[in-house]
Amino acid sequence: MLSNVIYILLGVLDAIAVMVFSLKIYMLPVASYKRRIIGFGVLIAIISFFMRVVFDIPKWDLPLQYILFILFFRYGMSIKTHLAAFILGAGISAYAIVQVGVYYFYNFLGILQTGVLQQNTTYQVYILQITYILICFAISLILRIYYIGFSFIVTPPHDFIWKENYLSEENRRVSVSALLSSVTIFIAEVLLYQSSPFVLLLMSIFTFGFSYILSRKEDREDARKAIEAYRERFKKS
Repeated sequence: MLSNVIYILLGVLDAIAVMVFSLKIYMLPVASYKRRIIGFGVLIAIISFFMRVVFDIPKWDLPLQYILFILFFRYGMSIKTHLAAFILGAGISAYAIVQVGVYYFYNFLGILQTGVLQQNTTYQVYILQITYILICFAISLILRIYYIGFSFIVTPPHDFIWKENYLSEENRRVSVSALLSSVTIFIAEVLLYQSSPFVLLLMSIFTFGFSYILSRKEDREDARKAIEAYRERFKKS
């Protein structure tokens, strides 16, 4: 019973950390949505508990969570769907890098056994979870304090009245990045349960790297457009 309570509690913190980490990478607000984020974190943790412990189908847990995260960003925070998938894809890929990195660090120190990634409610799993949750919250706080991150995504709520051009170059790039991240996320549990965390690490680095390069490009493009608009107004005046 106690192990189940700990599992759900850590699951809540884990889900919140994923959302906060993803949002802060793109300099999006958290405080104004904190109640919704916490409530959704509780929901995700309970669903994860049933998927992994009650129904014993852990391989479907992360893909289902990813879909639910997107739905929350879309309907709970009013972020456009393709952007929600992009934000979460980048955030979860970065989160996976931290997770696997912590795993290898503890494994190197002899604190964790190789098969810990296939377990749900052991003290080694708790150590692993608590560590990467704290690291991601710390990174999110640093991003917030120093105002670091990407800014090309408009602060929600987004305007859904204006028709989105999904064939534009920017949206095509965003969609491709979201698709790559989705593939990584959907096979992540399979890799972990086949004891292939290194393959997951490489895939996560690749997908996050792609998102990072794209995000820097979009930020530079936004800055260029802002400068051009300023110069145009200056000429007219």
